[in-house]
Amino acid sequence: MNRVRAVPMRWVAVAVLVLVALLVPPLAGVYENVNPDVSSRFEIFLGTSAVILALYATSYNLMLGYTGMVSFAHAAYYGVGAYTVAILFKRYNVPVLEGLLLAPVVAAVVGLVTGWVALRAVRLYFSLLTLAISQLLFAFFYGAYDFTGGDNGIHAITIPDQLSDYTMLYYFVAAVVGVCMVLIFVLVRSPFGAALLAIRENRERARSVGINVKRYELAVYTIAALFAGVAGALFAIFQQEAYPEMLYWTANATPVVVTLLGGIGAFLGPAIGAFIYTGLDQAITSSHVVVFGRAIKDLFDITLGAIVLGVVLVVPGGFSQLPQLFVTLRNRFRGGDEERPGEMESTGEAIRLMDVQKALHADAIQADQFRKGETLLKIDGLSRRFGGLLAVQNFSLEVRQGDRHAIIGPNGAGKSTLFNLITGRLRPDAGHVVFDGRDITGKAPHLIAKAGIGRAFQITMIFPRLTVRQNLQYAMLAHRGMTVRPFGIADRIFREEAQDLLEAVGLGNAADLPAGQLSHGDQRAIEIAISLALGSKLVLLDEPTAGMSQFETEKAMELVRRIATERNLTLLFCEHDMDVVFGSAKTITVMHQGRVLTEGTPEQVRGNAEVQKVYLGELEEEVLGA
Repeated sequence: MNRVRAVPMRWVAVAVLVLVALLVPPLAGVYENVNPDVSSRFEIFLGTSAVILALYATSYNLMLGYTGMVSFAHAAYYGVGAYTVAILFKRYNVPVLEGLLLAPVVAAVVGLVTGWVALRAVRLYFSLLTLAISQLLFAFFYGAYDFTGGDNGIHAITIPDQLSDYTMLYYFVAAVVGVCMVLIFVLVRSPFGAALLAIRENRERARSVGINVKRYELAVYTIAALFAGVAGALFAIFQQEAYPEMLYWTANATPVVVTLLGGIGAFLGPAIGAFIYTGLDQAITSSHVVVFGRAIKDLFDITLGAIVLGVVLVVPGGFSQLPQLFVTLRNRFRGGDEERPGEMESTGEAIRLMDVQKALHADAIQADQFRKGETLLKIDGLSRRFGGLLAVQNFSLEVRQGDRHAIIGPNGAGKSTLFNLITGRLRPDAGHVVFDGRDITGKAPHLIAKAGIGRAFQITMIFPRLTVRQNLQYAMLAHRGMTVRPFGIADRIFREEAQDLLEAVGLGNAADLPAGQLSHGDQRAIEIAISLALGSKLVLLDEPTAGMSQFETEKAMELVRRIATERNLTLLFCEHDMDVVFGSAKTITVMHQGRVLTEGTPEQVRGNAEVQKVYLGELEEEVLGA
């Protein structure tokens, strides 16, 4: 039974601070009634601006903080939301509140179309494409005089009489933003949000557990555009105007700066950054300080840039991480060099603590329909060339259900390339891969993972900033098709199953540590646990014991052998440690220069003269002829 965990006090404190910040502008209005000499209109104006900016930045953080996508087109969707309200009112006499309802729809459609184009590229090229999209949309709104008002924009938007009072308008804006923030909060804690975090941490590992990375990136891009459209619509209602500079490419810096100020690692970070940014903007632009003969308000961008740089250097996590920084400094001064919570590393003892019996009884490892001896994986004439290098040449192989099949060969034989061809990371130039009766040749990695092929990589691939438990939970969520759910709390799903499996592989005590803090051996244990937890029919292990001691190797392979036998898993693995190969494999295929040299039982391969020559480096090229 899942237990409800207490909310950390630091989040309670942050929530209280945000609530106080939201109440300050209306309270200023009360003070104005008491003391007419004090005007609150400006404070309410700033508060409303900050609240809108909070939603704008939080929507951007869905991409930057939660998915790792750096977009320079977010201002475009903000502007589209504002222009939707303005154009509908001016051209078609649609009331602004109805325009507010339509704005997120229009922004989402524009985001979907332009996002599909931008996501044809990755990383830097994706960012450059989004910048080009922003400029194209700016050029359209700037040049369409008859429709958008051109460079003058659209002004004098009439709002309902009920919102003509600044305090009522503030409450209205805060209510809409509050609803949007709750929806975003539900989304990021859901299984869908778990998929976003997995993509941010490791795109390749996310694919290998069944996540369609491009589809989720397009979804979050569209959702972020939708909420940016709401923020833009609120801006148009509040300011009663929309103008093309809202979409100009330099305007994209605003959500980035605000998010970095508050912190991308906390949900409320961008909201905190919005209030800080608004306050800094007002303080700098109203200041009479002179620097090098120029008023500091004329150097706003430089001054703000220096402040952001200072925050990044001193508090990399933004202002939302200040409480944690104070705790860290306090512990450092009080405790000297003693170990601090959350900063310790594992000692590599996990594999020594592996418990095979616990693993066999773990609910996370599911037995599957099993037909011993039937062909599960068939590879026919597979080839892959890299320029002039033929890495895999006319390779054919059959793996039968229940087998523990090893692929061995010297470095450069093509083993990892073969695994990449099987799992969809590479497309073959020729040949076919048939798994469980279905042709999976060249299919996307997430589809192959869903079909029932799990993998542990040669170079350890985990989700480093997620906890050890989350690594297993999110992998199980993805593999079982639950990451499409935009509701529910991901960290409560499969929690007990993941904990049981972690206990079995010796990582029970490290469940709440960030996985990246674990030693190499313990990270290998995570990979083994993920591969087993997926309940795959076929598990590919690419040098599973690399970097382990002899004792750790024996324990790890004992676990793998026992689970494979008891839970009807089929193993295909490559390994350089011959003791592991001959002690674990039932069938061995030897690769050399991308081809099958020989295949047989461990005894047959051990006594093969050609295999001995390969490992002694004495095989002549003509031996490998046709």
